[in-house]
Amino acid sequence: MPTAVQLIAEHRNHDQLILPTGSLLFGRGTPARSIYAIERGFVELSSGGRDRLRYGGGEVFFFEDLIGERQRHSRTATAITPIHAFSLDRNSFMELIHQHPTLVLTLLGRQHARLREQRMDAAHFY
Repeated sequence: MPTAVQLIAEHRNHDQLILPTGSLLFGRGTPARSIYAIERGFVELSSGGRDRLRYGGGEVFFFEDLIGERQRHSRTATAITPIHAFSLDRNSFMELIHQHPTLVLTLLGRQHARLREQRMDAAHFY
């Protein structure tokens, strides 16, 4: 079974991103137009202060903002290493979900695991 990154990379409407360290993928508050899938490298998402998330190879991020009510980015995304990634616009992402409905379960499962990790990390600050 192909991974989420592979499915996005194989979609006919994907955009390929090859960016150097320090590149801005999107800023907080800007319209959310695409989902992102990282093949190689690391991206840091920040909403200010110590509130940071890192995504690396094999991970997909920001489908929440893309399908959310506001459809605006809740964080800023910056490449913290050189990255090779793919993006897919909202309509193409919805098409991909219709073609591969189990993709939603994969994305939700990974999001749940990430939230669990964050709770475990936060417990160390109390």
